[in-house]
Amino acid sequence: MNALPQVLDRYTQISELGGVVQRLIRRGTPLLVAAAVLVPAYFFFKNDSSWLALAAMGLSTVLALGIWQAKAVGLPLLPMMAAQHLAAYGIPLVSRNETLERYSSAAITQAGVEVGVFIVTLALAWRFGMELFRPRQTQCYALSAFIKNDDRTRRVGGIVLILIATGYQVLSSLQLIDFILGLLPNGTYSIFTAIIKAISMAGYFVVAMSLGSGKGKTGIRLLFWGTLILNALIMASGFLLSSVTNLFAAVVLGLFWSSGRPPWRFLILATLPLALLHLGKFEMRERYWSERAQETFTPTLQNLPKYYGEWLDSSLRNLTGSGENQSGFGPEKKSTSSLLTRVDNLQNLLFVIEAIEGQSLPSLGGATYSLIPPLLIPRILWPEKPRAHEGQVMLNVHFGRQGLADTFNTYIAWGLLPEAYGNFGTIWGGVILGLCLGLFFAWAEVFTATKPLLSLEGLITFALFMELTVSFEMVASVLVTALFQSGVIIALACIPFVYRARVIRPESEAIEP
Repeated sequence: MNALPQVLDRYTQISELGGVVQRLIRRGTPLLVAAAVLVPAYFFFKNDSSWLALAAMGLSTVLALGIWQAKAVGLPLLPMMAAQHLAAYGIPLVSRNETLERYSSAAITQAGVEVGVFIVTLALAWRFGMELFRPRQTQCYALSAFIKNDDRTRRVGGIVLILIATGYQVLSSLQLIDFILGLLPNGTYSIFTAIIKAISMAGYFVVAMSLGSGKGKTGIRLLFWGTLILNALIMASGFLLSSVTNLFAAVVLGLFWSSGRPPWRFLILATLPLALLHLGKFEMRERYWSERAQETFTPTLQNLPKYYGEWLDSSLRNLTGSGENQSGFGPEKKSTSSLLTRVDNLQNLLFVIEAIEGQSLPSLGGATYSLIPPLLIPRILWPEKPRAHEGQVMLNVHFGRQGLADTFNTYIAWGLLPEAYGNFGTIWGGVILGLCLGLFFAWAEVFTATKPLLSLEGLITFALFMELTVSFEMVASVLVTALFQSGVIIALACIPFVYRARVIRPESEAIEP
């Protein structure tokens, strides 16, 4: 794999950016191996039966990273997915999440094995795919403006995208955009918001790359960080933090890929306020999301201080133990909530294991996946098409987690592996999901390896990586629909500004490893 250039330029390929991850994994492998052995050993000597689940998840992740290192050529989808599942399913065990108390040791062990089977199958399918698929030529649809003017145009273009997205958020918060959106045909609102989301994430990613490589004057930096904070405050004002997480993830990727180092300062400064707000968000939702409260609840730029003041007060009371924070689903409530409870897919997997194994409920046999083709049809062409979260609705209603009427008020997340288990049952769910994702990851890595980052293929690849990075709570229909929308929007936006070219770094500008 190529070394990462000291300065990102028009020749930078996705394989070079993937090399950053490869070196990071190489350095961190001894620590990960030690953790995969010592953490289960600690629980074993404490006579805690969860050591088996932790061992299955940890060792399978180490194996997957080793397989990827040996054959990697670019986009690190495999290690990202393996690490994501290790965190989402392992952290609840290490932190002794109270949501797991109602499940037996046997169920927890089975859940750990299911995660391990999925990760191993994912890695082996990826390895087979790397032999099956052949690298493509270096031709791409290059972005003409970026190719000609290089870093300055990238930075200016990114700032323009940021200002467009920020302007939309401000106008929306001032309720000045509602009239325009009301004139749009039924079904175009979701397309419009997807465009704004893509514009925002692309803008912050591009400018973050520039800032991470040491470029950008003080004024640019102030504009970047100021608009980022403003966007985050407006986007989170409805007590939903996921959209802010996606925005911050775009910045993290931009800073990481341009510098070759994890942006620890930004990660800490971004995580702390999100963790604090997470403590109080359920109380705020209960206060303002009720049918009666919705009539008066309209977060605008003018009343943001009021809502955030209440939110911080609620979070601080829950932090000190004096609040009455409640979260969870259905009749089950949790007395406390932290950022660690957010990264918890294990309870979803345990829930469906108990439903199928303990209550003998039938699996769905792939029914949620059959929803994917109709969901790709634009709502403007089919106004009555199923809801985007129809897969989650089907799972929750079938397994008794929600009544159908409840799904119109809130969606309960599942995740790819619990969904696969709910469709195909023990072991087979993880195997089928691992095979499909592993082969797709191998094809995507091979196909994009020689593509410049600043190309149509590069931007679509960035969107793919972003969606998969934050996909731990999604079902397949939501993930595929989001990927499809992002890809189409990026392609339509770029087509007027790209040309077919072969972009190869001249030997005179070669970068020494």
